[in-house]
Amino acid sequence: MKKKNFRKYLAALPAVIIMTAIFAFSSKEADVSTEQSMRLSYYLVDAGEMLGGFTLSPEERMMMAAAIEGPIRKAAHMTEFGILTLSVWFALTFWTNSLKVLYFSTVVFCVLYAAGDEFHQLFIRGRAGMLSDVFIDSAGILLASLLLLIFDRKNGIFKETNNADRKK
Repeated sequence: MKKKNFRKYLAALPAVIIMTAIFAFSSKEADVSTEQSMRLSYYLVDAGEMLGGFTLSPEERMMMAAAIEGPIRKAAHMTEFGILTLSVWFALTFWTNSLKVLYFSTVVFCVLYAAGDEFHQLFIRGRAGMLSDVFIDSAGILLASLLLLIFDRKNGIFKETNNADRKK
């Protein structure tokens, strides 16, 4: 295999790792996933107590943790798909020298992966594939894409004319 071809495939490795992590998180049964989210919620409530210099009763801690658990889960969806977007964008820079193709392909691939992830959850005990989660994932994808576009416009990371030699 030529060295340049090897780099193309190697560039996809971060995306494959992120996709594997997303699949692993989605494969957890509902009670396990909820337990992990609640544990993180309690950690954040504890950090708020420590940093804020106040003390909550056990009931208040439980209510606060339960109140932030949902938003934490949704933020995790957006974050993991935002990271996937960055890694797919990076991989695709080795395959195309067109900025339009790069962004369109990245967004379409990531949204399709989000939809596939939700479909996969239909087969996990206690989980449900939800269209609203695809929209939340897509918000993370679009936000990451927008940030890439802004950063690229300011710093010229991807140059259509100068990227042709990476594509070979």
